[in-house]
Amino acid sequence: MTDIAHATIVMERNYAASPARVFAAWADVDARKRWSAPADGIRIEYEAAEFREGGRDISRCIEAGNADYVAVVHYLDIRQDARIVFAEDVSHGDRRVSAALISVELSPVGARTRLLLTMQIASFDGAGMESGYQFGWNAALDNLAKEFNA
Repeated sequence: MTDIAHATIVMERNYAASPARVFAAWADVDARKRWSAPADGIRIEYEAAEFREGGRDISRCIEAGNADYVAVVHYLDIRQDARIVFAEDVSHGDRRVSAALISVELSPVGARTRLLLTMQIASFDGAGMESGYQFGWNAALDNLAKEFNA
């Protein structure tokens, strides 16, 4: 099968924190481990974490009884406290299931931050990753808000 499903997904959140604090929650790998897991019983582990323009992350989304999803991220453009743009290649078991271009824009709104996340996804061979991105990122962005409740 050689089918590709394309999707563009845009999500917006407002956080009770400055753009600097929101950006720091992305830059810090320990913080990312806390907020990026989309559900209880799923954890994110990093084999490599190089949050810088030109850097690369390799992470595993681990769920008991299921093959790991492995994401390789290449950071294309990072502007301190303002934006993060990266390409992501995802494999599940022994097959590549998607590729995506993801942009994160942070804007100050008073004492808060507006986050705009835009994903352009290519899901391969019936993998259904476009719905996986929708579910996973919705949960992760909701979890990110918990970083600022302390």
